[in-house]
Amino acid sequence: MAMEAFKDVLNEYEKFWERDDRKRPILNFAYVKKDTKPYKAPKDYNQQWIDEEFITERHKTYLYNVGFTAEGYPNLFTNLGPGCLAACIGGNFELAENTVWFDKKPIINDWNSLPKIEFNEQSEMWQHITRLQERFMKEPDFSFSVTDLGGNFDIIAALRSTNELLFDLYDYPDEIAEFSKKVNEIWFKAFDMQIKALEKAKLPYNNWMNIPSSKPWYPLQCDFCYMISPEHFEKFVLPGLTEQANYLPRSIYHLDGIGEIPHLDMLLDIENLSGIQWVAGDGQAPLWDEKWYPMYKKIQDKKKNLVLMSSIAEYDPKGAERLVKSLDPKGVYLSGDFSSKEKAEEMVEKITRWCE
Repeated sequence: MAMEAFKDVLNEYEKFWERDDRKRPILNFAYVKKDTKPYKAPKDYNQQWIDEEFITERHKTYLYNVGFTAEGYPNLFTNLGPGCLAACIGGNFELAENTVWFDKKPIINDWNSLPKIEFNEQSEMWQHITRLQERFMKEPDFSFSVTDLGGNFDIIAALRSTNELLFDLYDYPDEIAEFSKKVNEIWFKAFDMQIKALEKAKLPYNNWMNIPSSKPWYPLQCDFCYMISPEHFEKFVLPGLTEQANYLPRSIYHLDGIGEIPHLDMLLDIENLSGIQWVAGDGQAPLWDEKWYPMYKKIQDKKKNLVLMSSIAEYDPKGAERLVKSLDPKGVYLSGDFSSKEKAEEMVEKITRWCE
């Protein structure tokens, strides 16, 4: 699957980023082919997460099994767990079935006696990341992404523990604010090194969100802020996010759950933030529910891109139609996985018709 075949698709993503006039949203749709091969199961967590040959072969199977329609794009996410930068600056990591944990053994026990925190290219985790990407580069038909470095405060929470950090916001505000600046400096260095890997491979800039770009970009996030007040968000989190948005040519904030909605207005006021990705979370109304329409309108009124990553294949037809008709298609991204090519193309046809 040569990347040259997706040249026109990449041009459409540029229209998304620039919020150019489009008759319908970007549709990153994939479907399962009729003829598929079984995926080989890993023998252990080590093979699952860090065995370059095993991961490469699984992705080859994925490319054999999956097709794409509309603006569907095949991206191999360099996945070493969410917030893996914590394990590259002195923290620990633990492999598990569905994720990699970085907060099982916090290393910050006293804000008055901090351990040495610095970016370590020789750390086990960074070596895993580097070797995996170098292996991907040997495959001419692969498009891969930067890894999930994590959000600034989520990295700090992994090094300290979430519960302790919540109390620390009251007891050690100055120390935390200063430490956050240091983590951001390291974050920028690690991000730039990741970007060089994509440039070396002559690939579009991409990450776990799978929105290719001609300019470097990253999903900003702070899952920790779900548990803090707007006042604490403004004091501790917003400065680092603003600095990241100003550093990056493009960025999308990963708004993860209703607990983060109180911070939305401040996020939308970050001038250089490109957009918002909304995740409702377990037990909440689906993304196409009219409950969320006022929030979508607020985001679009601020001229920000809107990213909704959900299995649109599961949309009820009336709900999907109401959603699409309620949105300005400029700068809107919808993704979905389908059980067949016919179902994927049918949804593309419907959305195109609804946007006429």
